[in-house]
Amino acid sequence: MDPLKHYLRPWVAKEIAGFLRGRWAALEAPGKRWVRWRGNRPLVVESPRDVPKLVAEYRGVRSFYGSIEVFTSLKDRRDFEEGYGHNVAAATPFIDIDIVDEARVDDVWSCVVEAAEAIYAWVCHEKGVCRSIYMLWSGAGMHVRIVEKAIPRVPGVNPVTAAYALVEHILRSLGPRLKAIVEKCSGAIKIENMVAEKRVFTAPLSLHRRLDSVAVPIAPEDLGSFNPSWSSPENPRYRPKLWNRFVLGEAQQLLEEALRSVPLKRSIISSTEQTQRVVAVEVQGPVRNPGRFPVMALLQAARYYLLYGDEEKAKSFGLNRAIFYAWAKYYGPGRRAAYRAAPRRFGGATVSESSVKWAEIAGERVQVSTDGWFVMGGVVQRPDDFERNVVRKFAEAGIDFREAWRAALEYLKRFPRSALIDPQRFYKEIYEPVRDRFVEVVLRKRSGASQGLLRFAKKGKG
Repeated sequence: MDPLKHYLRPWVAKEIAGFLRGRWAALEAPGKRWVRWRGNRPLVVESPRDVPKLVAEYRGVRSFYGSIEVFTSLKDRRDFEEGYGHNVAAATPFIDIDIVDEARVDDVWSCVVEAAEAIYAWVCHEKGVCRSIYMLWSGAGMHVRIVEKAIPRVPGVNPVTAAYALVEHILRSLGPRLKAIVEKCSGAIKIENMVAEKRVFTAPLSLHRRLDSVAVPIAPEDLGSFNPSWSSPENPRYRPKLWNRFVLGEAQQLLEEALRSVPLKRSIISSTEQTQRVVAVEVQGPVRNPGRFPVMALLQAARYYLLYGDEEKAKSFGLNRAIFYAWAKYYGPGRRAAYRAAPRRFGGATVSESSVKWAEIAGERVQVSTDGWFVMGGVVQRPDDFERNVVRKFAEAGIDFREAWRAALEYLKRFPRSALIDPQRFYKEIYEPVRDRFVEVVLRKRSGASQGLLRFAKKGKG
């Protein structure tokens, strides 16, 4: 569906505008191009008229997002920088149930629903939060969201901290049950606490950034009859204004329990080598170096982009090479079995050896799938895998990835093409000097580095 045609529908624009009111809005176009600022002001949606207007203004936009926070003021950068702590009026707790490989939506969507039902059953029947909870199917996964108005303010506790604690408490309490669902579904889904400051999530009735689907809000009582056809862009089936259906203070008991028991780590219930586990990831905090693996992936992706000019394939190449060098460091060339197993931890789709071919890219022999993505150990590294395993690491280190991407490109442009095309020179002269000092050497020394997220020009220019 043409995005403008979709967003011109009055009932679509009304639902999106109602949800985004008070939230810091974001637009996304293919290639992970984002709009979050208009000059020095945050992007906001104040009325249904703004929805199609923004789509027409920023040509190529497909998707609408909003911050998990509801803000008191949305005027300028100061509201989100030095004034952030006092500006957050509320925050929406949400649990992300993600389908690892979007190509398998038709096979595993029922696993997503089963996980959502398990979460709702516990939150409602055990903790009494029944009316202030809803689900949102994105097209390739589902959020379980608790309406922020059901959560009382706690003196001295930022609403984002409260939302994080609440989600963490739910996931830890339901860990064995949810891991059993993941195991039954052969690791095809991942259940995660994604709550963090300035995080954005999908607005109801937004088009998926790539799939031919619409994000549809679902009432818990409708989960039993849901199927993905509800998200058809032509005729989506949904309940209006579920994001504003709540009982004031309904989540108070649950929040009090959470604040007493929450740890300082975020839970991810996922699958690794068909063995289920909970992986602890540090909560987003001050800017810090993201680690060697994401720095290698970023610099390899930037290297590919400068040499060949395709950003999506660059992401595939960057993750592929980061996996390869990590494998080579820990296992060495004699560990063939480890080579084949290593990529599975990064959640890629599998392919048969007969469907890949060898190619020489940037002086390195790599495997390429029939659709052009890079492969290691029978596992495809797609742009979405890069987003999950690299972009997210930069976000958790407090770094805007688009800023890191621009800084990496400028850093690599200092070197001759001969250094980019030679794997050994790239490793020793480009990667090794900054692998532990990316923020200091690359990011902070970038001349004229901007502070905001990527803003692309009107009418598709720039």
